[in-house]
Amino acid sequence: MKNFITPQELVNIQKNVVILDVRGDKAYAAGHIEGAFVVNLAGDLSGPVEEHGGRHPLPNMVEFAKKMERFGITKDSTVVICDRWIFLAGRLWWMLHYIGLENVKVLEGGIERWVKEGHSLATESTASPTEIGKLDYRLQPHMLMSRAEVLAASENGDHIIVDARAGERYDGSVIDTMDGMTGHIPTAVNYYWEDCFTANGLKPEAELNEMFKDLKTTKTPIVTYCGSGITACLAMLAMSEIGIESALYVGSSSDWVTYENFPIKTGCEFVKA
Repeated sequence: MKNFITPQELVNIQKNVVILDVRGDKAYAAGHIEGAFVVNLAGDLSGPVEEHGGRHPLPNMVEFAKKMERFGITKDSTVVICDRWIFLAGRLWWMLHYIGLENVKVLEGGIERWVKEGHSLATESTASPTEIGKLDYRLQPHMLMSRAEVLAASENGDHIIVDARAGERYDGSVIDTMDGMTGHIPTAVNYYWEDCFTANGLKPEAELNEMFKDLKTTKTPIVTYCGSGITACLAMLAMSEIGIESALYVGSSSDWVTYENFPIKTGCEFVKA
Protein backbone atom coordinates (compact mmCIF):
# COMPACT_ATOMS: atom_id res chain seq x y z
CA MET A 1 0.00 0.00 0.00
CA LYS A 2 1.16 3.51 -0.81
CA ASN A 3 0.30 5.21 2.49
CA PHE A 4 -0.25 2.35 4.95
CA ILE A 5 1.69 -0.34 6.76
CA THR A 6 0.35 -3.35 8.69
CA PRO A 7 1.50 -4.19 12.23
CA GLN A 8 3.53 -7.18 11.04
CA GLU A 9 5.16 -5.12 8.30
CA LEU A 10 6.14 -2.56 10.93
CA VAL A 11 7.63 -5.25 13.18
CA ASN A 12 9.86 -6.31 10.29
CA ILE A 13 11.37 -2.81 9.89
CA GLN A 14 10.76 -1.33 13.34
CA LYS A 15 14.40 -0.48 14.01
CA ASN A 16 14.80 1.30 10.68
CA VAL A 17 11.92 3.78 10.84
CA VAL A 18 10.86 6.73 12.97
CA ILE A 19 7.54 6.05 14.72
CA LEU A 20 5.30 8.95 15.74
CA ASP A 21 2.37 8.41 18.11
CA VAL A 22 -0.36 11.03 17.64
CA ARG A 23 -2.61 9.94 20.51
CA GLY A 24 -1.15 12.53 22.89
CA ASP A 25 0.79 12.43 26.15
CA LYS A 26 -1.74 10.56 28.30
CA ALA A 27 -2.34 7.67 25.90
CA TYR A 28 1.37 7.51 25.08
CA ALA A 29 2.30 7.19 28.77
CA ALA A 30 -0.21 4.36 29.22
CA GLY A 31 1.47 2.31 26.50
CA HIS A 32 3.05 2.88 23.09
CA ILE A 33 5.03 1.05 20.45
CA GLU A 34 8.65 0.72 21.49
CA GLY A 35 10.75 3.49 19.98
CA ALA A 36 7.83 5.81 19.27
CA PHE A 37 7.85 9.54 19.98
CA VAL A 38 4.71 11.35 21.11
CA VAL A 39 3.02 14.10 19.09
CA ASN A 40 0.17 16.22 20.46
CA LEU A 41 -2.71 17.95 18.69
CA ALA A 42 -2.24 21.20 20.60
CA GLY A 43 1.12 22.76 19.85
CA ASP A 44 2.44 20.12 17.45
CA LEU A 45 -0.39 19.67 14.95
CA SER A 46 -2.18 22.97 15.53
CA GLY A 47 -1.36 26.48 16.69
CA PRO A 48 -3.08 29.26 18.68
CA VAL A 49 -6.67 30.06 17.73
CA GLU A 50 -7.23 33.58 16.44
CA GLU A 51 -10.16 35.53 14.96
CA HIS A 52 -9.83 33.68 11.67
CA GLY A 53 -8.14 30.41 10.81
CA GLY A 54 -10.47 27.94 12.50
CA ARG A 55 -10.28 25.72 15.57
CA HIS A 56 -7.07 23.99 14.48
CA PRO A 57 -4.88 26.36 12.45
CA LEU A 58 -1.44 25.15 11.44
CA PRO A 59 1.30 25.59 14.04
CA ASN A 60 4.53 27.47 13.37
CA MET A 61 5.92 25.22 10.65
CA VAL A 62 9.53 26.15 11.40
CA GLU A 63 9.09 24.90 14.96
CA PHE A 64 7.25 21.82 13.72
CA ALA A 65 10.13 20.96 11.39
CA LYS A 66 12.67 21.50 14.18
CA LYS A 67 10.75 19.09 16.42
CA MET A 68 10.74 16.48 13.68
CA GLU A 69 14.51 16.93 13.39
CA ARG A 70 14.87 16.35 17.14
CA PHE A 71 13.23 12.98 16.57
CA GLY A 72 16.06 12.23 14.15
CA ILE A 73 13.95 12.66 11.02
CA THR A 74 15.75 13.55 7.80
CA LYS A 75 14.41 14.00 4.29
CA ASP A 76 15.28 10.35 3.63
CA SER A 77 13.59 8.91 6.73
CA THR A 78 10.66 6.53 6.62
CA VAL A 79 8.12 7.76 9.16
CA VAL A 80 5.32 5.57 10.52
CA ILE A 81 2.37 7.26 12.22
CA CYS A 82 0.31 5.36 14.78
CA ASP A 83 -3.07 6.47 16.07
CA ARG A 84 -5.83 4.94 18.15
CA TRP A 85 -7.53 4.33 14.76
CA ILE A 86 -8.29 6.69 13.39
CA PHE A 87 -8.36 10.43 14.07
CA LEU A 88 -5.19 12.53 13.98
CA ALA A 89 -3.00 10.33 11.78
CA GLY A 90 -4.20 12.02 8.61
CA ARG A 91 -3.30 15.50 9.84
CA LEU A 92 0.28 14.47 10.68
CA TRP A 93 0.56 12.54 7.40
CA TRP A 94 -0.48 15.69 5.53
CA MET A 95 1.85 17.97 7.51
CA LEU A 96 4.87 15.74 6.92
CA HIS A 97 4.18 15.77 3.19
CA TYR A 98 3.63 19.54 3.40
CA ILE A 99 7.22 20.00 4.61
CA GLY A 100 8.45 17.79 1.80
CA LEU A 101 8.79 14.28 3.27
CA GLU A 102 7.90 11.45 0.90
CA ASN A 103 8.21 8.22 2.90
CA VAL A 104 5.29 8.50 5.32
CA LYS A 105 3.12 5.55 6.36
CA VAL A 106 0.10 5.19 8.64
CA LEU A 107 -0.23 2.06 10.79
CA GLU A 108 -3.36 0.23 9.61
CA GLY A 109 -5.76 -0.35 12.48
CA GLY A 110 -3.57 1.73 14.77
CA ILE A 111 -2.57 0.76 18.29
CA GLU A 112 -5.81 -1.21 18.64
CA ARG A 113 -4.86 -3.61 15.85
CA TRP A 114 -1.23 -3.70 17.01
CA VAL A 115 -2.31 -5.01 20.40
CA LYS A 116 -4.99 -7.31 18.97
CA GLU A 117 -2.36 -9.01 16.83
CA GLY A 118 -0.26 -9.76 19.90
CA HIS A 119 2.42 -7.08 19.75
CA SER A 120 3.65 -5.50 22.97
CA LEU A 121 3.60 -1.91 24.22
CA ALA A 122 6.24 0.02 26.15
CA THR A 123 5.66 2.58 28.91
CA GLU A 124 9.08 4.24 29.12
CA SER A 125 9.45 7.36 26.99
CA THR A 126 11.74 7.02 24.00
CA ALA A 127 15.04 8.81 24.46
CA SER A 128 15.86 11.49 21.89
CA PRO A 129 18.48 10.37 19.36
CA THR A 130 22.03 11.57 19.91
CA GLU A 131 22.15 12.99 16.38
CA ILE A 132 19.60 15.58 15.31
CA GLY A 133 18.22 15.02 11.84
CA LYS A 134 18.48 17.54 9.05
CA LEU A 135 15.31 17.96 7.05
CA ASP A 136 16.25 20.83 4.75
CA TYR A 137 12.49 21.11 4.41
CA ARG A 138 10.55 22.90 1.70
CA LEU A 139 6.91 23.81 2.19
CA GLN A 140 4.59 22.67 -0.61
CA PRO A 141 2.21 25.63 -1.13
CA HIS A 142 0.11 23.77 -3.70
CA MET A 143 -1.09 21.50 -0.91
CA LEU A 144 -3.28 24.09 0.78
CA MET A 145 -5.83 26.74 -0.14
CA SER A 146 -6.94 29.84 1.71
CA ARG A 147 -10.49 30.85 2.53
CA ALA A 148 -10.39 33.44 -0.26
CA GLU A 149 -9.27 30.81 -2.77
CA VAL A 150 -12.00 28.38 -1.69
CA LEU A 151 -14.61 31.15 -1.92
CA ALA A 152 -13.44 31.93 -5.45
CA ALA A 153 -13.54 28.23 -6.34
CA SER A 154 -17.10 28.03 -5.05
CA GLU A 155 -18.06 30.91 -7.32
CA ASN A 156 -16.14 30.06 -10.49
CA GLY A 157 -15.91 26.26 -10.32
CA ASP A 158 -12.15 26.05 -10.87
CA HIS A 159 -11.90 23.37 -8.15
CA ILE A 160 -14.13 20.56 -6.99
CA ILE A 161 -14.77 21.22 -3.30
CA VAL A 162 -15.05 18.09 -1.16
CA ASP A 163 -16.80 18.24 2.22
CA ALA A 164 -15.53 15.34 4.35
CA ARG A 165 -18.03 15.77 7.20
CA ALA A 166 -20.92 13.47 8.04
CA GLY A 167 -23.82 13.71 5.60
CA GLU A 168 -26.23 15.28 8.07
CA ARG A 169 -23.80 18.12 8.80
CA TYR A 170 -23.16 18.61 5.09
CA ASP A 171 -26.77 18.68 3.94
CA GLY A 172 -28.02 20.67 6.94
CA SER A 173 -30.50 18.07 8.16
CA VAL A 174 -29.13 18.58 11.69
CA ILE A 175 -28.05 21.81 13.35
CA ASP A 176 -24.27 22.04 13.52
CA THR A 177 -23.61 23.07 17.11
CA MET A 178 -19.83 22.63 16.78
CA ASP A 179 -19.03 25.24 14.16
CA GLY A 180 -22.38 26.84 13.41
CA MET A 181 -22.25 25.75 9.78
CA THR A 182 -25.54 23.94 9.16
CA GLY A 183 -25.05 23.09 5.52
CA HIS A 184 -21.99 23.35 3.29
CA ILE A 185 -19.87 25.63 1.14
CA PRO A 186 -21.85 26.19 -2.07
CA THR A 187 -20.96 23.67 -4.85
CA ALA A 188 -19.23 21.33 -2.35
CA VAL A 189 -19.88 17.60 -2.71
CA ASN A 190 -19.92 15.19 0.20
CA TYR A 191 -17.59 12.24 0.80
CA TYR A 192 -17.70 11.30 4.49
CA TRP A 193 -14.19 10.41 5.66
CA GLU A 194 -15.36 7.60 7.94
CA ASP A 195 -16.81 5.69 4.98
CA CYS A 196 -13.24 5.10 3.77
CA PHE A 197 -12.17 2.89 6.69
CA THR A 198 -12.95 -0.32 8.54
CA ALA A 199 -12.03 -1.23 12.11
CA ASN A 200 -8.77 -2.79 10.89
CA GLY A 201 -7.66 -0.45 8.15
CA LEU A 202 -8.46 1.14 4.84
CA LYS A 203 -11.35 -0.23 2.78
CA PRO A 204 -10.36 -2.34 -0.26
CA GLU A 205 -9.14 -0.46 -3.30
CA ALA A 206 -12.12 -1.60 -5.38
CA GLU A 207 -14.56 -0.09 -2.88
CA LEU A 208 -12.62 3.18 -2.77
CA ASN A 209 -12.53 3.35 -6.55
CA GLU A 210 -16.30 2.93 -6.64
CA MET A 211 -16.83 5.47 -3.86
CA PHE A 212 -14.69 8.11 -5.53
CA LYS A 213 -15.43 7.19 -9.16
CA ASP A 214 -16.55 10.72 -10.08
CA LEU A 215 -13.33 12.20 -8.69
CA LYS A 216 -11.24 9.53 -10.44
CA THR A 217 -12.42 10.68 -13.84
CA THR A 218 -12.32 14.45 -13.42
CA LYS A 219 -9.45 16.64 -14.53
CA THR A 220 -10.59 19.50 -12.29
CA PRO A 221 -8.33 20.05 -9.24
CA ILE A 222 -9.78 19.27 -5.81
CA VAL A 223 -9.79 20.96 -2.42
CA THR A 224 -11.09 19.24 0.72
CA TYR A 225 -12.43 20.59 4.01
CA CYS A 226 -14.18 19.36 7.16
CA GLY A 227 -14.94 21.01 10.48
CA SER A 228 -11.48 22.19 11.45
CA GLY A 229 -8.98 20.69 9.02
CA ILE A 230 -8.40 17.42 10.88
CA THR A 231 -10.65 14.72 9.41
CA ALA A 232 -10.46 16.23 5.92
CA CYS A 233 -6.91 14.87 5.92
CA LEU A 234 -8.29 11.37 6.47
CA ALA A 235 -10.44 11.64 3.35
CA MET A 236 -7.40 12.95 1.50
CA LEU A 237 -5.31 10.06 2.83
CA ALA A 238 -7.81 7.55 1.45
CA MET A 239 -8.13 9.40 -1.85
CA SER A 240 -4.35 9.54 -2.23
CA GLU A 241 -4.20 5.77 -1.94
CA ILE A 242 -6.09 5.45 -5.23
CA GLY A 243 -4.30 8.29 -6.98
CA ILE A 244 -6.57 11.25 -6.21
CA GLU A 245 -4.70 14.27 -4.87
CA SER A 246 -6.31 17.23 -3.15
CA ALA A 247 -5.38 20.50 -1.53
CA LEU A 248 -6.54 21.19 2.05
CA TYR A 249 -8.61 24.11 3.29
CA VAL A 250 -7.01 24.13 6.72
CA GLY A 251 -9.48 26.40 8.49
CA SER A 252 -12.48 24.53 7.06
CA SER A 253 -15.98 25.18 8.44
CA SER A 254 -14.69 26.67 11.67
CA ASP A 255 -12.88 29.36 9.66
CA TRP A 256 -15.59 29.82 7.03
CA VAL A 257 -18.16 30.93 9.60
CA THR A 258 -15.92 33.63 11.11
CA TYR A 259 -16.49 35.92 8.12
CA GLU A 260 -19.55 38.13 7.70
CA ASN A 261 -22.32 36.89 5.43
CA PHE A 262 -20.55 33.60 4.74
CA PRO A 263 -22.36 31.77 1.90
CA ILE A 264 -23.86 28.42 2.81
CA LYS A 265 -26.12 25.91 1.10
CA THR A 266 -28.21 22.95 2.24
CA GLY A 267 -29.21 19.77 0.43
CA CYS A 268 -26.95 17.70 -1.84
CA GLU A 269 -24.86 18.60 -4.84
CA PHE A 270 -23.12 16.53 -7.49
CA VAL A 271 -19.66 16.51 -9.03
CA LYS A 272 -19.37 18.66 -12.12
CA ALA A 273 -16.33 17.56 -14.10
